[in-house]
Amino acid sequence: MMVCGNISSPLCLPLTAPKVAPSECLIMAGQIGFQRRSNEFGTLWIFRCFDQLCKVLTPPIKGKVLYGSFMLPLTHSSLSQVWNLSQNVDRSIGSNRVGISPCLTPNMIAYITNRGGPMVGLEALHLQGLPIDELLLTRETEEQLKDLAGNAMSTTVVGTAVLVSLILSMKYLTPGHDKRTYEEKHGTRIVEIDEDVMQVELPSDSVHDHIFGEDQLLERPFDLSTTSGQPLSALLEDAMKSVRFCTCEGRKDMTEREVRRCGDCGFTACVKCGGRPEHNSRPIDVKAHPRLAPSTFERALKSALPMCLELSGITEQLLDSLKQEFGKSIPSRRWESWRNAVVAAVGPELHFVQPKRQELWYATYKSTKAVVELCLHPQRPEWLFYAKPSPSEPANAEIRKLLMYPAARLACDGSLLNGRWEVALPQTTSLEISIKGAGELVPSWESKLGLQDPKFLDATVFSQLEVSVPREDVVYFDRNITGTYVLLDKCGTANNALHKKVATKEDAALPPLFLLLDPSRSGKPSDDAFVFSTSIRRLEYQATRPIFARLQSSWRPSSKDGPQRVSCAIPQKYVYVDGVSLKVCFAFDARTRVAYANLFL
Repeated sequence: MMVCGNISSPLCLPLTAPKVAPSECLIMAGQIGFQRRSNEFGTLWIFRCFDQLCKVLTPPIKGKVLYGSFMLPLTHSSLSQVWNLSQNVDRSIGSNRVGISPCLTPNMIAYITNRGGPMVGLEALHLQGLPIDELLLTRETEEQLKDLAGNAMSTTVVGTAVLVSLILSMKYLTPGHDKRTYEEKHGTRIVEIDEDVMQVELPSDSVHDHIFGEDQLLERPFDLSTTSGQPLSALLEDAMKSVRFCTCEGRKDMTEREVRRCGDCGFTACVKCGGRPEHNSRPIDVKAHPRLAPSTFERALKSALPMCLELSGITEQLLDSLKQEFGKSIPSRRWESWRNAVVAAVGPELHFVQPKRQELWYATYKSTKAVVELCLHPQRPEWLFYAKPSPSEPANAEIRKLLMYPAARLACDGSLLNGRWEVALPQTTSLEISIKGAGELVPSWESKLGLQDPKFLDATVFSQLEVSVPREDVVYFDRNITGTYVLLDKCGTANNALHKKVATKEDAALPPLFLLLDPSRSGKPSDDAFVFSTSIRRLEYQATRPIFARLQSSWRPSSKDGPQRVSCAIPQKYVYVDGVSLKVCFAFDARTRVAYANLFL
């Protein structure tokens, strides 16, 4: 899959910028990554495509991007939009609604804004509603897949038309198991039987008739609970040696180019894929700190993990007692739906699915009702338990939003399955904190883009923020957010507004804490807010980051002097519980039959 490099902010030209020549337009487009060697897809475009790209990336009114009938003060790379760069500049201005794709055509040049790259063939097919995970598409080229998608109709439209036709023709359909057609039943067509047709013997439908060599197999027990017993410390050390340093490495590869790590936020990338955002990058000495092949660690991780787990101890009585003690303010309707989903998710066995290599290593277990994820963070390895909503729930139901966050977690203590479980009650706590600007004043994000509106031309923000929480309210936070946050305007994220907390003795053994703008892909920009989190990476669709507090959506960094009282919301309340455990399932009846001469278990 072709993916563009990191893009922290769009190419925004000043409102008073003169008309540029196509060659200059090509250079400006190269500033956002299209002329980098890692993004060859842009080198084949004609000048009209670059004109269109520069047009939609230019803020047309008052230094803000036009979005439907109101203004959108966000970077394009934070929103999920599809731009058709093959259209003329007067037909497509990049203002289509967020989260809605335009009509797909075979020869369109579709550009996905939140990823900063083109739409590939599989994505185009998926937008048409086709189940790409059930299709075998291995020999088709990208052009062929795009032709298939462009010449297809959305399955929702076709399905509706088919259902309407079936309903209208219900009286003409044959009921039951009658094999006669409508014409045969009413005598409108004479069916002639050709007696000279050769009779063909149909193949047998029995599966046993096609199995041979069963006498050469040896039957032995297969225990899915056997593990290698590798220490957790050694597992974490090997995990950090084999993590993905750059997106070009994928799941299993290791780049041979120089890799650099940002000294501020920890972002890593190779010299080819890095560059935007700038970061404070320094080379990683792979000779002094040798890397481990991902395939080697994947085998070690699979041998250290049991293939089947079971979570026990979370009962309806336990949850009701927790609500009575800690969550009396939870609405009854929200509580009942959440409690029923969590209790239903606890029972079924959880089976190992796959390890996932990203900035960290993850291991996933799934059942019909739940998902459990192991995160191998070097400072805080933990298990996260997610309950699945019922398929009958509406797409915009509140329970679906609640269950996007973990229902319980376990911080590993000494070994993978040791520790004390915490249940995350769906209780939102609202309170006020104080935020005060400190340090020197630096140009704001809008000012650096060159926006000519007087409100943005000379706008500044503080290089540091001092956050303080009232002493009596500290107990409500899962982690103390009080401290000084330094602006990292070269490290990307939405609006280049990333802040990192200056570590204290209390934070020495914990992951770094950040303050960043966390926009949704297709929601209203007016609802996007700053959050305190330990994760700053780009999220996949429907993925969430751990949030310790969410500020009111109207707050933005500014040059205002003095402390500001800002409302914030804590989305969950974690409570320690006893009697909850994640156990290995030992009761297996599975037996394997293998060729004695070739394989021994």
